[in-house]
This record gives sequence, C-alpha cells and structure tokens, in this order.
Amino acid sequence: MNKRLKLVIGALIILLVALSSAAYIGGWLKIPRPEVAGEEQIYQGYPRTIVDSAGRTVTITRPITRIITLTSDSAECVRTLGEVEKIVGVTETILEGEGGLYFQELKGRPVVGTWKEYDYEKIVAIAKGDSDRVTPDLLVVCYAARASEVSERLNPFGIPVVGLDFYIPSSMEAEVEKLGYILDREAEARKFITWRQHKEDAVRRAVAGLERPRVYLERGASTDIGELGTYGQGSALNEFCNLAGGANIASELEAQYPKVGWEWVMSQNPAVIIKEEPKTFIGVSSMAEELRTELMNRPGAGNVSAIRDGRVYILTYKITYGLGNVVGLTYWAQLFHPELDLDPETVYREYLEEFQGMVYPAEIQVVYPELPR
Repeated sequence: MNKRLKLVIGALIILLVALSSAAYIGGWLKIPRPEVAGEEQIYQGYPRTIVDSAGRTVTITRPITRIITLTSDSAECVRTLGEVEKIVGVTETILEGEGGLYFQELKGRPVVGTWKEYDYEKIVAIAKGDSDRVTPDLLVVCYAARASEVSERLNPFGIPVVGLDFYIPSSMEAEVEKLGYILDREAEARKFITWRQHKEDAVRRAVAGLERPRVYLERGASTDIGELGTYGQGSALNEFCNLAGGANIASELEAQYPKVGWEWVMSQNPAVIIKEEPKTFIGVSSMAEELRTELMNRPGAGNVSAIRDGRVYILTYKITYGLGNVVGLTYWAQLFHPELDLDPETVYREYLEEFQGMVYPAEIQVVYPELPR
C-alpha cells in the first residue's frame, strides 16, 4: 500500500469517527458513546418532560413501547392516540362487566390489581420482562390523586409514572396533549382535541343566553333517600352542568360530593333530574326503568316540577365521564333545552367510530326515556 493511499484511509477513519461523535451528540443516531457503553442511549426528540395533573415533573428519556393503564379513562385515551397495542397491563376494573365489552382488545392483558389496590410486584415483574432489570421504555398512567403513591412505589425501579385524569372538562384537552407528547402522538392528540373543541363550542353557542333550568344530579349508587349522593362545588359534573346550560341546585354546597336528603331536593324544586346508571359504558340497561320508577315514586314526588313534567332521565354512566364526555355534554344540553337540535347521537357515533375504533351499535339507547327523534 503506497503512502498516499495510507494517508487517504487514515483521513477517512478520522472523519468517520468525528461524524459518529457529532451525530451522537446531535441526537439523531441511537448509538451510545463508546466511553459510556451500556448506559442510557440518546434518542431523537428525547428526553421529553411534562408537568402532570398532580403537579409533578415527569421526564421520559426514550420512546415508550409499553404502557400500564391503571384507569379506564387512561386506557381510553391511549386508544384514542392509536397506541392501544402497547398496553401490557390493566386493572381488573377495566375488564370487568360491560367494560370488558368496551375494551375488547385488552382481554387477556395482564391484570395488575383493582382500582382500589394495585399489585406493584406484578407491575415491576412486567416492567422487567425476561430481564433482571427494568428497561425505561414502560410508562404507568394513573389518576393524579394517586400519582405520588404510585411513583413512590415504582420510582426505585426506574419506572416512570404520570398522573393524568381525563375526566375533568377543564383539564381534559391539556392532558390529552401531554400524553400525546410523551407517546410521540401529537398529531393524533391534536385531531381529537380539535374535534372535541368543535363539539363543545357547538353546545356553548346553542345554550348561550338561554334561561338555565334548575337541575338535580343524583349519583347512580344512591338508594337511601335520607342520604342521596349529588355533586357540589369543585366536582366535574357541577362544571359539566354549567357548560350544558343548566343550574345545579347543589352548586353552592361546599363538598364536592355532598349527601342530601330527598326533602331538601323537593325544597329546591328542580325542573330536570338526571341520574346516572352506574358502571355502564355503551348504553343503558334494563336497570334504567327500575331506577327511574323508584325515583318518581318517592314520597311527595308529585310536588317536584321535574317529576310532574316527566323530565327525569337515566343516562349511561360513561358518556359523562372520561374522554368522551363531550357526548354527555351534548345530551345534557339537549335534555335541558329540548328546543335545540344538537344531534347528540351523531356526536356519540363519531366518537366511537373515529376515536375508539368501534362500530356504533345498531340498537343502542343512551338515555332513558329516549329522546324524541
């Protein structure tokens, strides 16, 4: 080999080494520095940092390829963002009852406890997989109220935890945007947010300037007429009622979820009563008629305007909570103001088909009694 050729080869080697180092520093090659081989790699677009709904700063150092969802609302958002196949762990609550029908693609996924009690050992085992250490490509999503507890148990293993609710109207869109950013699904997040804003704006415009009927909201599990659950200041459904053009009779009660007596409800004389059917996801069941009949036959019920006028409705639980609550918002506005033409059925159909990948059921009733067509 002549001297000139040796010089050329030497120069090329030096150039390649320099380029590799620069590429690594710039973040566009997923290769470790030779001197830190085996440590965390640098990935294009990472790290990504957000402040979750618990006020915690969470940093993700690499693309997320596995997700454990501890709430049905977060599972719904992950599916909306097109990442449902990455879910590798769920709570039993997500799969039980009608939830199993709503999340059919999650059947068979490992169960990591219930909504009350998480199985942290199982979560860590899933995170480790076949390895003896955790690869930081797994994300755990829980409610904000439990984020500190969950992170305290999982952070020692290097498992990132993010607290996002996905059921409070005022924070919904910001939370979708944050999860979309973490999962590198910003476009999908923006598409959903744009659709949701369009539907919410349609309700706002429709109810603007209209007289607000007085509304009593009864929690679905309420049975004792001496202690009926409702929604007060700071609750998501109090905010929801206001957005839909109603006036919640319990809005001045300081507790988020106060208990009231039936006599108090009668004294407030609501014009509309809404009771949620507990734990239903897609449509109301045969329980709806029973719930409505019990409510309308309570002592002194004939003195309440809502009952006298037949404006007592049982609604599917899921449409007022979670990512699709703009569906419930549209139904509520239509119930409060029957003269409007908001077409809530179409809103529900769009949500299920475009963002949940489901076929809208041919026979479905969301409100009992059904809205006039």
